[in-house]
Amino acid sequence: MRRPFRCLTVMVTNQCPLQCAHCGPRSGPWAKGAVDFTAVAAALDEARARECQVVNFSGGEPFILGPRLAEMVRAAAERGLLPRITTGAYWSPTPEAARKCLQPLVEAGLGQLFISCSDAHRAFVPLGNVVEACRAARGFGIEVYLVLGTSRTSATSSRSVREAFEAAGLAVPWMIESPIIPFGRAEDQLDASELILQPVEDIAGPCPSLTENPTVHTDGRVTGCAVVFGRDCAALKFGDLSREPLGAILDRMDQSPLAAWIHETGVVELKQLIEAHSPIRFADRYVNICHLCGEILSNPQALALLSDLGLLPPGDVTAQPTL
Repeated sequence: MRRPFRCLTVMVTNQCPLQCAHCGPRSGPWAKGAVDFTAVAAALDEARARECQVVNFSGGEPFILGPRLAEMVRAAAERGLLPRITTGAYWSPTPEAARKCLQPLVEAGLGQLFISCSDAHRAFVPLGNVVEACRAARGFGIEVYLVLGTSRTSATSSRSVREAFEAAGLAVPWMIESPIIPFGRAEDQLDASELILQPVEDIAGPCPSLTENPTVHTDGRVTGCAVVFGRDCAALKFGDLSREPLGAILDRMDQSPLAAWIHETGVVELKQLIEAHSPIRFADRYVNICHLCGEILSNPQALALLSDLGLLPPGDVTAQPTL
């Protein structure tokens, strides 16, 4: 039986004009790799067949693709999917520039715009760009959401962003606070004292993302969610679009005992399972379930135990397990 899922994320490029200190994928101007459009089009067909609702074009910075991004947005819209773009808004220094960049995407069928904003983003992109991107998007009837990357001492908070919008005479958009987790460049550049940690008891329960938000990476590999460490995590990889269609990969994901455990039971519960069957111990405070999940799935001893327990395929659990 084909199980429906909520959102397909497509990492359309690794390249980004910014070099944010907390970037999970370690994107930057030098980063190579862009997704194959033919493979994306075929994946969109499968997404529609499985009752997917949203396609999130992310990166890197999708806007650097120019007309190719509009082609992908159009391909999603033509299949009845809601196209979303996640961006850093480097392209909107003025109202005119913002409208010019958004116009072809709106004509292609763009439905949502998610804008990343944080202290690290603002080292490269002024908050005024975010304001103008929102102003232009709203003028075109596009839904806008701000995703605020936060740490303990962040100057970029919901309050500071609200004040900037009020000063510009604009209604404040929906804001999603997303505490920074220590993966990618954040692992190297964010001091541990900056992390917003919470007791594991507060993050117990099923993961809403794994299997609900499969992600296509620029090299064609497919992971079970869009978490920032996903492309480097063998246990979350379920296939490669250069070798087989998305449908076969999603079938494999749906049959994965580990993915089912995390999605239906939880990551904290996975921690408890490991600790009950071994001397392995994890911390009692994490930013969120993604932070804990990354700690577990990057631990060779934990992966070996999960293989012994039947949640991962036998063999070399540090390699891609299912290809």
